[in-house]
This record gives sequence, structure tokens and C-alpha cells, in this order.
Amino acid sequence: MSELRPYQAELLDEVRKAYREGAKRPCIVLPCGGGKSCIVAEAAKCATDKGNRVLFLVHRRELVDQIRQTFYAWGVDLSLCRVEMVQTACRRLKRMPAPRLIITDENHHCLASSYRKIYDAFPEAQCLGVTATPVRLNGGGLGDVNDRLVLGVSAKWLIEHRYLAPYAYYAPTVADLSGVHTKRGEYVASEVMDVLDHAAIYGDVVGHYQKLAAGRKAVCYCTSVSHSKEMAERFQAAGIPAAHID
Repeated sequence: MSELRPYQAELLDEVRKAYREGAKRPCIVLPCGGGKSCIVAEAAKCATDKGNRVLFLVHRRELVDQIRQTFYAWGVDLSLCRVEMVQTACRRLKRMPAPRLIITDENHHCLASSYRKIYDAFPEAQCLGVTATPVRLNGGGLGDVNDRLVLGVSAKWLIEHRYLAPYAYYAPTVADLSGVHTKRGEYVASEVMDVLDHAAIYGDVVGHYQKLAAGRKAVCYCTSVSHSKEMAERFQAAGIPAAHID
């Protein structure tokens, strides 16, 4: 088990203060890389150390094992902590022991009916959300669910205090995704692939790598496995060693 950084511990102290002041569903706001997983692991450990049950909600199957591993390493009693996809939790509500604490990962999804069904099923539970983006894709706020925002430090602060590496940011031409639908807060992968399935898009990525980072190691994030494989082939065709990883 590790220890929280000072700014992470301060956020948990603010959450505890919010509960003492009557809040039921505070939400921690912290940039990517700030260590939200460590914070919720500590919150879950504090709860299970007291014998309280915890329900941790994620929106993607891939996150379930990742979170369980983090919680195990942090010392959370997993016999008292369920890590569930929200869809799975909805199906198991009638068989699930009532949690004392419900933690919502990527809390900007919390206004969806599936999440609210879970919250409504356990009205006595305290809730805690974590997110880097406390707004919905449609621009709506989270006030219908969360009653307190606990604001953490900024990405700039994290860089200045050497918790994150500094970076140079470039904005090359991107595909027009205005007509692509979203599902559970993310673009539908098959529709994104239809948009990206053009040589010009792939060539643009390779061209910008050659212009900005030629000869350096780089990571290219893709929308799907097939997109990643195709992108690796495009780099290889340009004489740049590349490999697909999913």
C-alpha cells in the first residue's frame, strides 16, 4: 500500500467535511494523471476497514479488473467491496447487499438512467464521484445528482510541482465527428471508423509524426483494434517501425 500525496489527502478531507455538513453525493474533480484511482482506493479502504460495504461503478468492462488490482494493492477488503459495470449492477440490484458507500468512476456519466436507478435503490448510501470533466457531453451540469463539487488542483499545478511531465501540444487537422453518435458518453466506434477510413486521415497522422517527432518514440491512440492495426501498417509503409498493441 502507498500513501496519498498531500493534495490527494486534502481532497479526501474536503469530502469528509462535505459529509459532515450534510452532503450525500459529493464529486471530486481532478485532472487526468492526478491520481483519482488512489483517492478512491483510500476512500474504499477507509470504508471496508470499518466493516462497511462499498459498491464501485465503472462504465467499461476493461476497468473492472484494473480497479480490483489497484484496490487489492491498496489494502481494500474486497470481500466487502464490489467493483461492477453499471449495467451489471442494475441487473443485480435485488440480490445485492446494501452498500454504505457508492463510488462512481467517470462521474460525468452519473445522470444516465442506469446510474440513477442504482442510487435510488440505495437511498441511505453515501455517494462519491470522481471525474476530470464535471459536465455532460451535451453541456449539462451534474447538479441533479451531485450536491457538492470538491475541486482539486489544476494540470498546470501538477506540472509545476513535478507530479506530471510538461508537454508540448499540437493540433493537427482532425476528422469531422459532428455526425457521429455517442453511447454511454463515448463515440460509437463503428461510426468513427467509417469517418477515419480514408487514406488522407492516416497520411495526415504519419505526416505530422514525421514533421514533429521524427525518429522519436511515440504512442498513437486509435479508435478500435482494426484502426490500430491499419495505423501501424501505414507507419511501416512509410519506413517507420511500428507495432499494434491492444
